[in-house]
Amino acid sequence: MAQLSSIIVSSPDFNPIPIGFVWVFVGVIALIGLLSYFIHLTARGRKPVPEGAWKGGVFYFNREDPSLFVPKRFGIGYTINFANRWSWLVVAVLVVLILTPFIFTAVTVTSIRHTLNSR
Repeated sequence: MAQLSSIIVSSPDFNPIPIGFVWVFVGVIALIGLLSYFIHLTARGRKPVPEGAWKGGVFYFNREDPSLFVPKRFGIGYTINFANRWSWLVVAVLVVLILTPFIFTAVTVTSIRHTLNSR
């Protein structure tokens, strides 16, 4: 098994960097799809958002509002209700989707360097 990975890594046509780029694009597309679906589900029939629920004028935090996504205070789009317990899952998924391609690429490049240096 080690010989097979050595052959693949030492192949002149093998380039690990595009694999990381694929993860970036797949992660972004998946994130956009998931957020669009959740916003569509939670944004129907919304009442106006109370002004006192905005922390620092940017973050929406209202324990009495069960919505996960609410219309932004300024501009177009939606933001997260940080008082909703599911909002932290959305933030965690977002962070994982952003960091995964970078970690995957770093591990792959480090592994390839280690394999090439051990010869």
